[in-house]
Amino acid sequence: MRFLSGREAVLKHIFETDDEAPLTPVAVTVTVTREGRTTAATSGTAIRNGDVYTFAAGSLPLGVYTVRWDGGTAAVDTSWFEVVGGHLFTVAEVRAYDADLSADRFPTSAVVRLRDYIAGEFESITGRSFVTRCRRIPVELDGSCSPLPLVDVQATTFEDSAGQTVYAVSVEPVGPFTLAEGEGSYTAELTYGFRSVPDDVKRAALLRIRTLLFAERSGIPDRATSFQPAEGGTYTLATPGVRGSETGIPDVDAVLGRYGFDVLDDLAGVLL
Repeated sequence: MRFLSGREAVLKHIFETDDEAPLTPVAVTVTVTREGRTTAATSGTAIRNGDVYTFAAGSLPLGVYTVRWDGGTAAVDTSWFEVVGGHLFTVAEVRAYDADLSADRFPTSAVVRLRDYIAGEFESITGRSFVTRCRRIPVELDGSCSPLPLVDVQATTFEDSAGQTVYAVSVEPVGPFTLAEGEGSYTAELTYGFRSVPDDVKRAALLRIRTLLFAERSGIPDRATSFQPAEGGTYTLATPGVRGSETGIPDVDAVLGRYGFDVLDDLAGVLL
């Protein structure tokens, strides 16, 4: 689950069991902790409505958070969420993109779930995040210029093994890459990604979610590589993972192809 920076993060949780019997602790204490921190960002008591527990975590900084749902002896669960600087599109933009994507057919929860999925999918395909994110990554520096493991870095902070911020590392952006110079083992907290979603990526993301939402209603089997309509003829389908297709949607793959790059080749060109 991704929440937008500058908005209140409202968390929801259900204590699930394999036998599908409801599990409803009388009181549930919630503790929210940001990755890399030992002190809770916020905590309190969840509000129960049936078998759903809700907790308003407030507006939180960018980053990944762990949530402990403590129902005492009845149940204790852990979940995770992320606060990001933007989304690929809003729910309203999905509704406006196609009148058939109405709330009565596709609830907001389904749209939000697939929006998060597509954001991760696009980043996996291109190696770049089209929204601003924050991650903590261990790095080893040997005194020479080394590329940081993420591209499109906006801000950096380096911490030593004691969790103290250090200033012995210098960084320099070179195109989408960031080079770091220093020596030692650190935890780098990197804010990275596009500050705003490019228009073509937004259009590709809207096309992608429309396809995913309608997939179950298409009448075409999930594993089909071609189909024959009743009026005759044969159509070959773009298949993810085949002939260079990533999503199975040529228009989406074409857009993502413009933003991807071979990291090794590009770095060689930058550093030589």
